[in-house]
Amino acid sequence: MNTNPNPTNQETILIVDDSPENLHLLSGILSGAGYKVHLAPSGKLALKFIQSHLPDLILLDIMMPQMDGYQICEQLKASERTKDIPVIFISALDDVFDKVKAFSLGGADYITKPFQQPEVLARIENQLRIVKLSKQVIEQSILEERRRMAREIHDTLAQAFTGIIVHLGSAQRAIAINPQQVQTHLKTVKELARLGLAEARRSVQGLRPQLLEDGDLCSAFDRLAIQMSSHTDTRIVCEVVGAVYSLPPEVENNLLRIGQEALTNAVKYAKASVIKIELVYETSLLMLQVKDNGQGFDIESNFCDTGFGFLGIRERCDRINAQLTVHSQPGEGTEVIISINREEAVGTDC
Repeated sequence: MNTNPNPTNQETILIVDDSPENLHLLSGILSGAGYKVHLAPSGKLALKFIQSHLPDLILLDIMMPQMDGYQICEQLKASERTKDIPVIFISALDDVFDKVKAFSLGGADYITKPFQQPEVLARIENQLRIVKLSKQVIEQSILEERRRMAREIHDTLAQAFTGIIVHLGSAQRAIAINPQQVQTHLKTVKELARLGLAEARRSVQGLRPQLLEDGDLCSAFDRLAIQMSSHTDTRIVCEVVGAVYSLPPEVENNLLRIGQEALTNAVKYAKASVIKIELVYETSLLMLQVKDNGQGFDIESNFCDTGFGFLGIRERCDRINAQLTVHSQPGEGTEVIISINREEAVGTDC
């Protein structure tokens, strides 16, 4: 005999049937399998029960007086609160028309009387399994959306805050010797704060980055290089090789965020004098390269421990079917290469 796989977390099943014999038989089968069972001898009593107790599944007879199973199912599926409860019809009606009508009204399954215990349990367990998997998918989607928002907040605000900190430090040092320069730094801080706030709002709204809204991927990297150069002593250059073509918007969003993160990491940690951003457009392959002449690091010992930055880059690469390659040696700088096949580029929410 099949049994409920979670006896300590009982699923609740409501049986709706005007036959006392059927209620008794089904109740015995389901209770013995570990389910928590409620009985309703009429449609009116069933709907009243559901108002205060939402069952995990409903076994619903079709032929009942006053309100038949079709009418009950129709009401349940019309309500936002009850529309997702799986309904399995139980009936002596074996005509194709009756089955089609049952499924068209939202029924999840159909069991013909006289029913067999193994079949009843198997069909119930199958529907409950489907519900459980659906909930897991929804929960996973929510978790992924939270991760996406975390990446967006990190990507959009980290650059702005880094620039703000650098300029405030420069302003503090210039107060005594060059008051006019302080005003320049404060003006840049204000602009960075404004851009950071705008980007954060766009991230929350799930929109494209402002840099891409105002142009293509190449111009976005040009503007990014100019912005970053304005608050660091490091020279940042951007070059494009090959004939430019467009990729799906979501792919370009992710590529921009990847380049932004790699550039921010280089500015903050590499201690480089030059950082080069290069977009290489080949016929079937696009490569984004961010290379610096800084201090570098030992990939074998440090690459997996470099924090949220590289973790975010790798996650974004996976989302768009891109390949991530990192070359670095102590004292020899770092090169981050993202390669994406033009035909295999996968668009996804960034």
